[in-house]
Amino acid sequence: MEITTDPATNLVVDAADVSIGQDALYERVAAEFSAPLARLARAHEADPSLQQDLLQEIHLAIWRSLSAFGGRCSLRTWMYRVAHNVAATHVLRRRRRFDKHLVDLEDVEIPADAPEPGTAVDEGRMLSRIKELVQRGPVRD
Repeated sequence: MEITTDPATNLVVDAADVSIGQDALYERVAAEFSAPLARLARAHEADPSLQQDLLQEIHLAIWRSLSAFGGRCSLRTWMYRVAHNVAATHVLRRRRRFDKHLVDLEDVEIPADAPEPGTAVDEGRMLSRIKELVQRGPVRD
């Protein structure tokens, strides 16, 4: 395995990384970095099923990106850069989707017959009102 330093960028370049091909590079990444990639997915997504989706997106993006890998940086750096970008995009996409469903507190209508805060309330009426508000969607502060 020949390792050289690119004089233009001063980065370490592994010539074998560039010449072995996209599929072989991906197999190397999957073998060496599957645990760190899983940790990265867990760090960006709390829901276990969405973690798996994110991890699959990361692996697909890495595989796709390896056709453009030219050895300008280490394979590890390339892999983490791609994985981070996918995870950041995933978080932003989920946040945008969630923000569309928020309702401002000013938009929540309080009925005229609502009791004052701190007073005794019929529990059934209170639960039905809560269910109604929950069905309308999340509330934005």
